[in-house]
Amino acid sequence: MKSTIVKTSVLLILQVVLVEGWSAADELSIRSTKFAAATYDRLVRPDDAITVKVGISLISINDLSMVDQSMSVTGWLTVEWDDSRLTWTPASFTNVDHIYALDKEIWKPELFIDNSVDDVSILQDDNLLFRVSYTGKVDWEMPQIFVTSCTIDTTYYPFDTQECAIDVTSWAYTQEELILTHLRDKVNIEDLGENGEWTFTNSRIETSSIQETTVNGVVETFSLLKFVIVLTRRYDFYMTNVVLPVLLTSFLIVLVFVLPVDSGEKVSYALTVLLALAVLLTLIADSMPNTSLNVSILSTYLAFTLIMGVLAVGFSVIVLRIHHKDPAEPVPPSLQSLTTNVFIKVGCWKGCCCKGGCCGKHKDQVEVMNKEATDADQNEAGNSTEECQDYSWAEIAAIFDWFLFVVFFIVTSIISVMFLVWLRVGGAVKQADAS
Repeated sequence: MKSTIVKTSVLLILQVVLVEGWSAADELSIRSTKFAAATYDRLVRPDDAITVKVGISLISINDLSMVDQSMSVTGWLTVEWDDSRLTWTPASFTNVDHIYALDKEIWKPELFIDNSVDDVSILQDDNLLFRVSYTGKVDWEMPQIFVTSCTIDTTYYPFDTQECAIDVTSWAYTQEELILTHLRDKVNIEDLGENGEWTFTNSRIETSSIQETTVNGVVETFSLLKFVIVLTRRYDFYMTNVVLPVLLTSFLIVLVFVLPVDSGEKVSYALTVLLALAVLLTLIADSMPNTSLNVSILSTYLAFTLIMGVLAVGFSVIVLRIHHKDPAEPVPPSLQSLTTNVFIKVGCWKGCCCKGGCCGKHKDQVEVMNKEATDADQNEAGNSTEECQDYSWAEIAAIFDWFLFVVFFIVTSIISVMFLVWLRVGGAVKQADAS
């Protein structure tokens, strides 16, 4: 009884060793057999038409340069294919189910990053190992810093969402010989770290092809995989350092019209604000690509404020000329009419908002005269209230200055609100479409 139990235990131990054991000699035997020069040539592809599965895993988003229009990410490329020449039975080799091979020992697809701007060469690394399974499946994982070209859309900057791609194509083998297909439905982001400027929003994989014409006129088609990465900008920094200064500076130009003419700083103040707007426009333009495909809404708004600044300088000069006119020189009737019917009513000068016959301080003088007049002369005094006295050059300059302040403030406020709404809503819609 005891001997039977002992024999059974020994058999079980032997079976476990045979199943779970590993032998370096057996692995060496597999390598010497499968990679023998007489039966295996790394320059010969495994089959007439071979399917290669490709996937990309991201580790970090390094940079998305608006000026250079390029994206830099760190990750690794996972490539899988089947090589029927590299199959064996694990039970015959103490359960050795996989081995490793070098680049110089095994056939691999010639892959190329078609839109690379940094390292324009065939993907390879002599130090990397290829994992070969007993079923003939070959796994090749290659770490890489991918620096690719990316067309930047600056329309809704800094609320923009960018779509950049990593194009993987077959270099040597045509589509009839090698077909690229995706290993996963999306880019793998399990190990992706956080970026301070960009947020990973989504990804997709598009299957396409490239056609090239040889010198003999033959058209060759090569398989192509586009790994599209969707990134959304974190706009908090730009709101406080770009958008807010632009908005505040645009309203500074309005204050030139409430600055007293006698201060002597009216034109110099307007020129200073105009210079600040020009500097802001230059700084923002330097951070954007030199392209006319997309025009930034922020740049358009800065151009508008720049035009308003130029107009403010011009109108300030006109106000100064009117103010310093010779008091003895009569004011033209057309200017008197324009002041009464437009400047006073639109600018609500001293509370006279679109009211007929409102003549500012001249009306007060007429009312005093009416109180001192006798009952017999009231009808005649009443008729005098309907006629406003003429304004002097200095009074017209003050009324015109206030009119310009009201108009510039209303126009700047409306355009600024429209700009912010358009920028934010447009950026949100673009992000939703990309997601």
